[in-house]
Amino acid sequence: MVTVRDIEPGDAAAASAILRQAFAGEEIGRIDAAGVELLTQTGHALLVAERDGEVCGVVRMRDEDGIAWFDLLASNVAGAGRALVRAVEIRAQDSGLRLVRLKAPERRRLQERFMRWGYLPIARDGETLVMEKRLPLLTVREQRRDDAEAIGQLAAIDPWPLAQEARPGWFVLADGERVVGVVWVRDAAAGVASISEPALADEYRGRSLELWMIERATVYAETRGFHTAELPASPQLDVRRRDLEDRRWFPEGRVYRKSLGDRLSGGAMSDER
Repeated sequence: MVTVRDIEPGDAAAASAILRQAFAGEEIGRIDAAGVELLTQTGHALLVAERDGEVCGVVRMRDEDGIAWFDLLASNVAGAGRALVRAVEIRAQDSGLRLVRLKAPERRRLQERFMRWGYLPIARDGETLVMEKRLPLLTVREQRRDDAEAIGQLAAIDPWPLAQEARPGWFVLADGERVVGVVWVRDAAAGVASISEPALADEYRGRSLELWMIERATVYAETRGFHTAELPASPQLDVRRRDLEDRRWFPEGRVYRKSLGDRLSGGAMSDER
């Protein structure tokens, strides 16, 4: 299985070897480990693909005027290149960027591969083709009746009641038209709002999206007059403990608790990314 992560100092030699092999005859094809380390030290965002503990791919990405660009894409294992491109797309989407671009050399097979991945040519720059992909918008929105089946699968609950009417306090994370997460708020009495642990599709975990969903649910609770909100102290949320504490959620026994009306949390987040 190929995984993708940020480059670390110990990856420089392997990454440079992959770049030299892929870009032989070009300037970047002469880069050594010190050169890769210099890139990381001067603000370049490099990701590496890894399989069985070995680095098998590398890509560089950047945000330029609200558009994600990537280059230096190289790999020596089947599937690593696609994994790297998908990681770039995920990071762009999580940062609120809608467009991803690259400059593809005049090689038909390479351009056809990017077209299969959803990239379309939009311009020509010398001997390269500028290709672009528009990413779906990530939103946290109120539940609709036609979301019921997806919610039932995500939260392992009976979807029938949700299909009868939209329920106040239920919110879904939507990737375009696809529902990929759900969170809800219920009245726990005495002015306390109980917020569920966000349920996410597997490929959306580990991206801090649950924090965004919790914030949306918290704003709902606050505007409905609750003075306190609670979250279950689950293993999934314990991983985000520092982020939760930054947002004024503090552990108390088996729950995280937050006093509402506390604007030190940084305010409400947008419904869109």
